[in-house]
Amino acid sequence: MHHSRQKFQLFALTGVLLSGLFSGGCALVPAISDVPAEPVQPGAESGDEKVIALVKKTPPVLPAKDQRYQLPPAQSRDLKVFIGSQTFEYVEDGQVILSGPVSSGNAKHPTPTGDYRVLSKQVDKRSGKYTNDFNQPTPMPYSLQFRGPYFVHEGWVPEYADSHGCVRLRYEDARLLFDRIQLGDPIVIKREGAARVANLDLATPPEPPSLLAELFSAFRS
Repeated sequence: MHHSRQKFQLFALTGVLLSGLFSGGCALVPAISDVPAEPVQPGAESGDEKVIALVKKTPPVLPAKDQRYQLPPAQSRDLKVFIGSQTFEYVEDGQVILSGPVSSGNAKHPTPTGDYRVLSKQVDKRSGKYTNDFNQPTPMPYSLQFRGPYFVHEGWVPEYADSHGCVRLRYEDARLLFDRIQLGDPIVIKREGAARVANLDLATPPEPPSLLAELFSAFRS
C-alpha cells in the first residue's frame, strides 16, 4: 500500500509539471525539432507549398557543429516572417542562412505586420504580462524586441498561429538568430509569402576523410 501511494504521488507530480510546461503566456517550451511536418496552413501563396514543406522538414543542426556561428560579421542582415505560411527566413548579404517554421499570434492576439527593427536583445527575458501554471512569468528566451510588447523568441512551435502576439521560433533557430542578428537590423512581418530554404552547406562541416582515404593520399604523395 505504501509503494502504491508513492507511485500515485509521483504520477500526480509529473502531471502537474507537464501541465506547467505546456501552458502560460507568449512563450511556452522549446519546440521539439524532429516533429514531422504538418500539412501546409491555409494562406500560403500558390506555388509555395513545396518550399514550405522543405523548410519544415529540414533537420536541425546541433549548435556545436553549426558552422554558421563561425561566419564573419555580415554587411547586411534581414529577418522576414511570413504569417500566412507560418515560416521565417534570415538573410545575410543576400544569402538565406536560416529558415524554418514559426508560431505567430492567434486570432485573438494577432502579430502586427509591418517593417520594424530590432529594438532590444535579451537572452533570458521573462514575460511582463503572462504567467504559467506556477504563477511565474513565462520564459521568453533569446528575445528580439521589434515593437512594444512584441518579440521574436524561442518557444513552443506547433506550426500554426498559437501565441499571444509574439513570434515563436524553435530552440536551434532562436539561438542562432540571436547570435547573428544585431540591434537596428530590419524585421519585416508580412502576411503573404513563404520562406526560402536555407543554404545548409553553411551549417554542416565537411566530413573528415576516412583512414583508408588518408592512406591512399599518403601513397600518392
